[in-house]
Amino acid sequence: MKNWIWIHPNATEGAEDWKRQFALMRECGLHAVSAIVYTGRHALYGSSLHPVVAPLLEQMIPLATDAGLELHAWIVCLRCNADSVHRVHPDWFSVSRNGESSLDKPPYIPSYQWLCPSRPEVREWLCGTVAELGSYDGLTGVHLDYIRHPDVILPAQLQPKYGLVQDREFPKFDFCYCDVCREAFGKLEGIDPLHIEDPPAHEAWARFRHASVRDTVALAAATARGAGKAVTAAVFATPKLARGFVRQDWPSWDLDGVLPMIYHNYYDRPASWIAPATREGVDALAGKMPLYSGLFVRELTPQQLSTAVEESMDAGASGIALFSGGAVTDDHWSALRTALT
Repeated sequence: MKNWIWIHPNATEGAEDWKRQFALMRECGLHAVSAIVYTGRHALYGSSLHPVVAPLLEQMIPLATDAGLELHAWIVCLRCNADSVHRVHPDWFSVSRNGESSLDKPPYIPSYQWLCPSRPEVREWLCGTVAELGSYDGLTGVHLDYIRHPDVILPAQLQPKYGLVQDREFPKFDFCYCDVCREAFGKLEGIDPLHIEDPPAHEAWARFRHASVRDTVALAAATARGAGKAVTAAVFATPKLARGFVRQDWPSWDLDGVLPMIYHNYYDRPASWIAPATREGVDALAGKMPLYSGLFVRELTPQQLSTAVEESMDAGASGIALFSGGAVTDDHWSALRTALT
């Protein structure tokens, strides 16, 4: 049993701030902290691969350890806004069914630029970040995020924000059809995916894209474990939604735990949906690894949060994960203290 929280470290916070926050987290029943240290643009640790804003990870590790908390390095994996990658490796980026690169024609928002998980160079680049973090003594693990394809379907609540009605898969949001993906799939199945009459219904093409992400995860996990670190991932809310929306077949991954983002409001669901979504994931995993229910604190009252914790555990979760640190009010902390301890 383990309870988590995602946090966004701030360079303006000092050691005393982190000591207070970590002590409160532990007192209220949390065990593990996922701190974002690579954003897809810059690093918050002493990286030689990415631009460094501040070496916050180095400061946080001993403080978390002293508080009795695990610290996991949370990294953005395949969404990439790094200028150096844009300039030097434009061919690494995912390509839509319309033939448009997400580097030049990103879907939804300008920063939605995605690397293709089928490319060996992309996998090597990602593993380089994992290897850097694996060298840190006292760090418990590496936490993978944005380890998927771009959303072919957005959650229901987000579609109106972009003036969209996504009642089917549209080519401009359907990735990846780059040369590497097309050639690899052609060798396996004898057909260019651009020539598939109905791509959403083509099971082999779906499996191929699921496998491209799964195999990328496997290499990152092997790199982390080779350094003695645990490896976990933030994933979409349920296996069905993950496969359909972002080509993410996370029950097939080899990890030390998954943290599904069961953000009920994104899907226009009530908080009571958290329990059945948790059960769907637990059943799909069949004991393969622990599942920690990701809860969107900002959309839960303290009482709803307490209920969500209890119902997640009853549904088979091995703990909960709070998104995110900045959203937890004093009343939420009080409810957690009672629910978790």
